[in-house]
Amino acid sequence: MNTKENTSGNLNIAQQWKSSGMTQTDYAMTYNIPIHTLRYWLYKHKGSNSEEGSFLRIKDLSTANEIVLRYPGGVELRLPASTPLSVIKQLIIL
Repeated sequence: MNTKENTSGNLNIAQQWKSSGMTQTDYAMTYNIPIHTLRYWLYKHKGSNSEEGSFLRIKDLSTANEIVLRYPGGVELRLPASTPLSVIKQLIIL
């Protein structure tokens, strides 16, 4: 297997984990993958996805009544504008 095939296969592992619904630890244990290896390929997968960026743009919240988080798959979460930033950060899946 050449390097390109190996990279492609490992990025596929990252995609399979995302669709598995398992925690990273459970997935790694089930498929006998070292957790640090899984996390490395998740990191590489994130970097290879051109849709995802490193930054999230947040509009001026001082005039908004609520904050809306939209997740892939159509799930939408509405929060009061007074929600602390630390809570919002925990709700954003990176």
